[in-house]
Amino acid sequence: MYQINFVCSAIRSLVLVALFLSAFKSVAQPQHQVDSLKAKLRSSSDEQRFEILAELSRLHFDTDYEAALNYNNMAYAWASERGDSLKMVTSARRIGQLYNRMGKSKEALETLLTALGVAHRNNFAEEYKRILNNIAVAYSYRAEYDRALEYHFKTLALREEDGDIGEIAVSLNNVGFVYFKLRNYPKALEFYTKALEYLEKSTDKSFLGQQLINIGLCHNQLKNFNQAFESFQKAFESCGSNCQDVIKVSGWFGMGVANFGLEKYTEAVEYFNLSLQTAKATGNTRYEGENLVYLGKVYIELNKPAEAENALRQAEQIASKNIYNELLIDTYRQFSVLYNQVNDHVNASAYQRKYITLKDSVYSEQLIDKIAELQTDFAERENLATIAAKEEVIIRQRTLNFSIGIIAVLAALLVFVLYRSNRTVRRVNMALSEAKTELQLLNADLDKKVKEKTASLQKVNEELDNFIYKTSHDIRGPLASLKGICNLAIMESKDPVTLDYLKKLDETAEKLNKVLTRLVTVNQINSSRFDFESINLGALVDEIIMAESKRGLPPRFVIKKEIDKSLTFFSDRELVRIILENLIDNAIKFYNDSDRIDPFVRIKINQHNGHLQVFVIDNGVGISRVDPDKIFQMFMRASERSETGGIGLYLTKLATERLGGSVSLGMTSEGYTEFRVNLPVAAQPAEA
Repeated sequence: MYQINFVCSAIRSLVLVALFLSAFKSVAQPQHQVDSLKAKLRSSSDEQRFEILAELSRLHFDTDYEAALNYNNMAYAWASERGDSLKMVTSARRIGQLYNRMGKSKEALETLLTALGVAHRNNFAEEYKRILNNIAVAYSYRAEYDRALEYHFKTLALREEDGDIGEIAVSLNNVGFVYFKLRNYPKALEFYTKALEYLEKSTDKSFLGQQLINIGLCHNQLKNFNQAFESFQKAFESCGSNCQDVIKVSGWFGMGVANFGLEKYTEAVEYFNLSLQTAKATGNTRYEGENLVYLGKVYIELNKPAEAENALRQAEQIASKNIYNELLIDTYRQFSVLYNQVNDHVNASAYQRKYITLKDSVYSEQLIDKIAELQTDFAERENLATIAAKEEVIIRQRTLNFSIGIIAVLAALLVFVLYRSNRTVRRVNMALSEAKTELQLLNADLDKKVKEKTASLQKVNEELDNFIYKTSHDIRGPLASLKGICNLAIMESKDPVTLDYLKKLDETAEKLNKVLTRLVTVNQINSSRFDFESINLGALVDEIIMAESKRGLPPRFVIKKEIDKSLTFFSDRELVRIILENLIDNAIKFYNDSDRIDPFVRIKINQHNGHLQVFVIDNGVGISRVDPDKIFQMFMRASERSETGGIGLYLTKLATERLGGSVSLGMTSEGYTEFRVNLPVAAQPAEA
């Protein structure tokens, strides 16, 4: 999960990782689908062309706006040539939606208003509702909030008639967004919270993360910074490691605002830059401008006028080009503050006039009256709905009273029937009692057979363990001789080719020796007696690290420890050592050998709710391609680097379960591999 209080160095690393993953996801992940669809497009029949273009647009919709727009324009042209009104409206609506995302609200309105008329004339109800919503969004971006609210309330009324919980939630969120831009944050929070309630009831959780971020942004403006952080954290948790770019951009921006409000300016700059870089990479000009304005605010507070002016100048260009009036108002205001700070009163006065003029034009008296009228209409509609609901309750009560009378009559008849059937029930009960006795006898016989089979199976398992143990020891003698002969031959041989073969033979023998050692350990875990004692986990980890160091650590490799020194832990020392040794060795063995990354393993041990928690986290090559349930199976290899035939993690799982615990594989919010072990502090060993 995304944590709030991680250190600045981790944030800088995350910038590069997030941008790389964003680019990789937008190109590599669906590329095979895109290539396949392009091939189909070249050879498709005329009837299939529109659907292929629509699917290509969908694949690029969240990652490459220009490509998605190009495919939609082609789809619109295809539909226009054939006079297919529904497909024309669908394509136009998607084009308008993309223009909104690209910050081109003027082009979005021109496209969507034309499509709205066609949808209305042809009674395309679903498209009509979607177009209304996108028109309202475009007006919001242009700071024409009265029109935005008008269209949003129309959409909300239609969605409530349909009863679609997910679409109602979207409409409520959009109304909240307009109130947010009007700086009526309590009203915005009210609508955002209603939207969240609907989303939690819906099966579609795809918008849940963005809804939580919107609530967090409201809390920021209301100075509830702790609640804001909580909302942002929940948003990132809702999408895990698969968060869309829009979630990252808005979430990091919100965290930057919260830190700015708490006067943590260094952390604020880190978050704003994270959001800014991702916004640039995805073409999100609105959030690009928002981040630049806030960076300007931070630099003003830090008394860095040059940096502040540069950030605000970029924000002014973006806001002017894309007609982001609300953003332009904030930019003018900050310019005025900046120039007053440096005693440039001429520019301060000029920007103050721009600020007042634009603000008065956006928040005009006519706008306020229109919004008040819209709010009154909405409140009246809700009151009518409340009255209708009360009338429905009265009708239900009358129906209930009538039903109670009918039920009373039926109850009397039921008593009579039960009385008559009682005798039959007694006879059936006698028969059931006899059947029960017979069944108990059968169960007893079955239990006996199960016990016999269990004992037989245990005997076979013991014989198998003995076989593995003896076989391993029998093979080790010849194997040691083979290694000795190889070493002698290596010392005496001068031929390079022969030396190469001998070294490879020696390495193979060593690998086989390690596998045999692990197999002996399996037998040891299954058959050994437990010796519970107080364990100094810090000292045990140090012993393991020292042993790894002697074997040789990779270049630049760092081992970090976070062990609770107050821990009191009783368990079998050898089994705990097997668990820790295999996990730490696994992290070192599969380190990331890229020159751009400093490899590390972090070992965290603490106590929580009566359990010892062990976390082994590394930034190695990762094993995400393997099913987490299969990675702990014997002989399962997650990488070609494995030298023990895939037994190490099996030993970890076996030892953990023998101690009554559990082990799992996961990913941290930064994309690092994380093994988690839970062991009971006062555990009894599990049966072998």
